[in-house]
Amino acid sequence: MTTGHSIAPDASKRDGPAPTHFHCYRWSAGGQEWERLGKTDTLDVAGPDRPPVRTVDWLIKSARFVAAVHAEPKDARDWLISEWEQAREKALNPVPEWVRSQDRAERALRAIETACWPTYSQWLTGGVIVLWSVVGTADHCH
Repeated sequence: MTTGHSIAPDASKRDGPAPTHFHCYRWSAGGQEWERLGKTDTLDVAGPDRPPVRTVDWLIKSARFVAAVHAEPKDARDWLISEWEQAREKALNPVPEWVRSQDRAERALRAIETACWPTYSQWLTGGVIVLWSVVGTADHCH
């Protein structure tokens, strides 16, 4: 589905070489933990266990949040959509039928290709929230 809308580049991205690979991040916590993390007076915003405020800041978080690494944008997109589809089945509130994975996949790939790093989140049954992000990097981190 093409809407004719262009995706704005990520204004927070670092200048430099094009990404050589893509980090696929996963973070989850229970509702009480999420609420605690939302109180800036109880935990530093840059704390290591807190998801980043800016998507690109995943790159400075602990490597334990890296769930996968891919060299191709399509592979990173496939990981993101697969994670989201699995969570969709366990969603606390049913995801409407009109929210199609194919449409999300097209938008996610375009976002990755234009360095506008996609992030998804979903509340699951049992009061757990999950966040996923794909961020490209050229850093020699492996």
